[in-house]
Amino acid sequence: MKGTRIIRWPFLVSTVVFFFGCAGGAQHSLAPDYKDRAPRSIAVLPILNETVSLKAPEMFRPILLNKVSLKGYEAPALAFIDGRLRDKEIREAGQVNTLTPQELGNLLGVDALLYAYVTEFSTTYLLAYGSMTVGARFELKDAKTGEKLWESAHQVKESKLGLDQRSLGDTVQFAAGQSYAPYAQKVVDVSFQTLPNGPRAASPPQAGCLMPGI
Repeated sequence: MKGTRIIRWPFLVSTVVFFFGCAGGAQHSLAPDYKDRAPRSIAVLPILNETVSLKAPEMFRPILLNKVSLKGYEAPALAFIDGRLRDKEIREAGQVNTLTPQELGNLLGVDALLYAYVTEFSTTYLLAYGSMTVGARFELKDAKTGEKLWESAHQVKESKLGLDQRSLGDTVQFAAGQSYAPYAQKVVDVSFQTLPNGPRAASPPQAGCLMPGI
Protein backbone atom coordinates (compact mmCIF):
# COMPACT_ATOMS: atom_id res chain seq x y z
CA MET A 1 0.00 0.00 0.00
CA LYS A 2 1.38 3.30 -1.00
CA GLY A 3 1.70 5.87 1.74
CA THR A 4 0.18 9.34 1.58
CA ARG A 5 2.56 11.95 0.23
CA ILE A 6 2.75 15.15 2.23
CA ILE A 7 4.01 18.14 0.29
CA ARG A 8 5.74 20.96 2.13
CA TRP A 9 7.19 24.18 0.72
CA PRO A 10 9.88 25.03 3.29
CA PHE A 11 11.75 27.41 1.01
CA LEU A 12 8.76 29.28 -0.40
CA VAL A 13 8.75 33.02 0.15
CA SER A 14 6.23 33.66 2.89
CA THR A 15 4.45 36.60 1.30
CA VAL A 16 3.88 37.41 -2.34
CA VAL A 17 3.27 41.06 -3.20
CA PHE A 18 1.53 42.13 -6.38
CA PHE A 19 1.42 45.73 -7.56
CA PHE A 20 -0.87 46.65 -10.44
CA GLY A 21 -1.04 49.87 -12.43
CA CYS A 22 -1.82 51.07 -15.91
CA ALA A 23 1.16 50.04 -18.00
CA GLY A 24 2.66 52.99 -19.82
CA GLY A 25 0.93 55.59 -17.62
CA ALA A 26 -2.59 56.83 -17.06
CA GLN A 27 -5.32 56.81 -19.68
CA HIS A 28 -5.93 60.36 -20.78
CA SER A 29 -7.05 62.77 -23.46
CA LEU A 30 -5.77 66.27 -24.17
CA ALA A 31 -7.33 69.04 -26.25
CA PRO A 32 -5.38 69.30 -29.55
CA ASP A 33 -4.99 73.05 -29.09
CA TYR A 34 -4.13 72.87 -25.38
CA LYS A 35 -0.90 74.79 -25.90
CA ASP A 36 -2.85 77.77 -27.23
CA ARG A 37 -5.51 77.57 -24.51
CA ALA A 38 -3.37 76.57 -21.54
CA PRO A 39 -4.66 78.21 -18.33
CA ARG A 40 -2.53 80.19 -15.92
CA SER A 41 -4.67 79.42 -12.88
CA ILE A 42 -6.60 76.31 -11.83
CA ALA A 43 -9.07 75.91 -8.96
CA VAL A 44 -9.15 72.49 -7.28
CA LEU A 45 -12.86 72.00 -6.63
CA PRO A 46 -14.29 69.82 -3.84
CA ILE A 47 -13.79 66.14 -4.63
CA LEU A 48 -16.74 64.10 -5.82
CA ASN A 49 -16.73 60.76 -4.01
CA GLU A 50 -17.95 57.61 -5.79
CA THR A 51 -16.87 55.33 -2.94
CA VAL A 52 -18.18 54.55 0.53
CA SER A 53 -15.10 56.00 2.22
CA LEU A 54 -15.69 59.35 3.88
CA LYS A 55 -11.97 60.12 4.15
CA ALA A 56 -11.18 59.68 0.45
CA PRO A 57 -12.00 63.27 -0.66
CA GLU A 58 -10.15 64.94 2.20
CA MET A 59 -7.05 62.88 1.42
CA PHE A 60 -7.01 63.60 -2.31
CA ARG A 61 -7.70 67.33 -2.37
CA PRO A 62 -4.52 68.63 -0.65
CA ILE A 63 -2.45 66.27 -2.82
CA LEU A 64 -4.11 67.72 -5.91
CA LEU A 65 -3.55 71.31 -4.80
CA ASN A 66 0.13 70.64 -4.30
CA LYS A 67 0.43 68.85 -7.64
CA VAL A 68 -1.26 71.69 -9.56
CA SER A 69 1.22 74.14 -8.04
CA LEU A 70 4.18 71.89 -8.83
CA LYS A 71 3.02 71.65 -12.43
CA GLY A 72 3.43 75.43 -12.73
CA TYR A 73 -0.15 76.69 -12.40
CA GLU A 74 -1.48 79.26 -9.98
CA ALA A 75 -3.85 77.60 -7.52
CA PRO A 76 -6.12 79.41 -5.05
CA ALA A 77 -6.10 78.14 -1.48
CA LEU A 78 -8.74 75.55 -0.66
CA ALA A 79 -10.12 77.73 2.14
CA PHE A 80 -10.64 80.58 -0.33
CA ILE A 81 -12.44 78.29 -2.79
CA ASP A 82 -14.67 76.81 -0.12
CA GLY A 83 -15.47 80.22 1.31
CA ARG A 84 -16.58 81.56 -2.07
CA LEU A 85 -18.67 78.44 -2.67
CA ARG A 86 -20.38 78.88 0.71
CA ASP A 87 -21.35 82.38 -0.39
CA LYS A 88 -23.41 80.60 -3.07
CA GLU A 89 -24.82 78.13 -0.53
CA ILE A 90 -22.63 75.33 -1.91
CA ARG A 91 -21.44 73.28 1.04
CA GLU A 92 -21.03 69.81 -0.48
CA ALA A 93 -19.11 68.52 -3.47
CA GLY A 94 -22.30 67.24 -5.05
CA GLN A 95 -23.64 70.80 -5.24
CA VAL A 96 -20.71 72.12 -7.30
CA ASN A 97 -22.39 71.21 -10.58
CA THR A 98 -25.30 73.51 -9.81
CA LEU A 99 -23.01 76.23 -11.21
CA THR A 100 -21.61 76.18 -14.73
CA PRO A 101 -17.85 76.30 -15.32
CA GLN A 102 -18.28 79.89 -16.46
CA GLU A 103 -20.06 80.83 -13.22
CA LEU A 104 -17.44 79.03 -11.14
CA GLY A 105 -14.64 80.69 -13.07
CA ASN A 106 -16.08 84.15 -12.42
CA LEU A 107 -16.70 83.32 -8.77
CA LEU A 108 -13.20 82.02 -8.14
CA GLY A 109 -11.30 84.23 -10.57
CA VAL A 110 -9.50 81.38 -12.36
CA ASP A 111 -8.90 80.27 -15.94
CA ALA A 112 -9.74 76.60 -15.44
CA LEU A 113 -11.42 74.22 -13.02
CA LEU A 114 -10.22 70.84 -11.85
CA TYR A 115 -13.02 68.35 -11.24
CA ALA A 116 -11.89 65.18 -9.44
CA TYR A 117 -13.74 61.92 -8.77
CA VAL A 118 -12.53 59.22 -6.40
CA THR A 119 -13.57 55.96 -8.07
CA GLU A 120 -11.88 53.35 -5.87
CA PHE A 121 -10.83 53.51 -2.23
CA SER A 122 -11.08 50.10 -0.66
CA THR A 123 -9.40 47.30 1.26
CA THR A 124 -10.18 43.63 0.72
CA TYR A 125 -9.22 40.78 3.02
CA LEU A 126 -10.14 37.15 2.46
CA LEU A 127 -8.34 34.39 4.35
CA ALA A 128 -4.69 34.72 3.30
CA TYR A 129 -5.29 37.43 0.71
CA GLY A 130 -5.32 41.18 1.28
CA SER A 131 -5.43 44.06 -1.18
CA MET A 132 -5.79 47.83 -1.36
CA THR A 133 -7.17 49.67 -4.38
CA VAL A 134 -7.22 53.42 -5.00
CA GLY A 135 -8.44 55.04 -8.20
CA ALA A 136 -9.55 58.44 -9.45
CA ARG A 137 -10.29 60.39 -12.59
CA PHE A 138 -9.73 64.06 -13.29
CA GLU A 139 -11.21 66.62 -15.66
CA LEU A 140 -9.85 70.07 -16.41
CA LYS A 141 -12.40 72.47 -17.89
CA ASP A 142 -11.97 75.88 -19.45
CA ALA A 143 -13.67 78.46 -17.23
CA LYS A 144 -14.60 80.62 -20.23
CA THR A 145 -16.10 78.02 -22.55
CA GLY A 146 -16.79 75.06 -20.25
CA GLU A 147 -14.94 72.80 -22.69
CA LYS A 148 -12.82 69.95 -21.45
CA LEU A 149 -9.10 70.65 -21.83
CA TRP A 150 -7.70 67.47 -20.28
CA GLU A 151 -8.95 64.25 -18.79
CA SER A 152 -7.12 61.44 -17.04
CA ALA A 153 -7.85 58.35 -14.96
CA HIS A 154 -5.63 55.94 -13.08
CA GLN A 155 -5.89 53.16 -10.52
CA VAL A 156 -3.31 51.42 -8.36
CA LYS A 157 -3.69 48.18 -6.47
CA GLU A 158 -1.37 46.35 -4.14
CA SER A 159 -2.06 42.81 -3.00
CA LYS A 160 -0.44 40.42 -0.54
CA LEU A 161 -0.87 36.66 -0.49
CA GLY A 162 0.16 34.77 2.62
CA LEU A 163 1.63 31.39 1.70
CA ASP A 164 2.27 30.00 5.16
CA GLN A 165 0.99 30.39 8.70
CA ARG A 166 3.69 32.88 9.66
CA SER A 167 2.81 35.27 6.88
CA LEU A 168 -0.94 35.30 7.57
CA GLY A 169 -0.45 37.84 10.34
CA ASP A 170 1.48 40.12 8.00
CA THR A 171 -1.31 39.91 5.45
CA VAL A 172 -3.95 40.77 8.06
CA GLN A 173 -1.89 43.69 9.28
CA PHE A 174 -1.44 44.94 5.71
CA ALA A 175 -5.19 44.85 5.03
CA ALA A 176 -6.09 46.44 8.35
CA GLY A 177 -3.45 49.09 8.86
CA GLN A 178 -1.95 50.16 5.55
CA SER A 179 -2.16 53.88 4.81
CA TYR A 180 -4.02 55.00 1.70
CA ALA A 181 -1.92 58.15 1.32
CA PRO A 182 0.93 56.66 -0.80
CA TYR A 183 -1.62 55.12 -3.17
CA ALA A 184 -3.53 58.38 -3.56
CA GLN A 185 -0.25 60.17 -4.24
CA LYS A 186 0.69 57.57 -6.85
CA VAL A 187 -2.64 57.94 -8.64
CA VAL A 188 -2.19 61.71 -8.80
CA ASP A 189 1.46 61.56 -9.83
CA VAL A 190 0.85 59.15 -12.70
CA SER A 191 -2.26 60.96 -13.92
CA PHE A 192 -0.63 64.39 -13.90
CA GLN A 193 2.34 63.19 -15.92
CA THR A 194 -0.06 63.51 -18.86
CA LEU A 195 -0.87 67.18 -18.17
CA PRO A 196 1.53 69.69 -19.77
CA ASN A 197 3.31 71.98 -17.36
CA GLY A 198 1.94 75.44 -16.72
CA PRO A 199 3.60 78.83 -17.34
CA ARG A 200 5.27 78.92 -13.92
CA ALA A 201 6.92 75.50 -14.22
CA ALA A 202 10.68 75.34 -13.93
CA SER A 203 11.03 72.39 -16.31
CA PRO A 204 9.74 71.71 -19.85
CA PRO A 205 6.27 70.16 -20.28
CA GLN A 206 6.18 66.46 -19.51
CA ALA A 207 5.44 64.19 -22.41
CA GLY A 208 2.67 61.64 -22.12
CA CYS A 209 1.45 58.74 -24.21
CA LEU A 210 -1.75 60.08 -25.73
CA MET A 211 -4.59 57.60 -25.67
CA PRO A 212 -8.20 57.78 -26.82
CA GLY A 213 -10.61 59.76 -24.70
CA ILE A 214 -11.84 58.07 -21.56
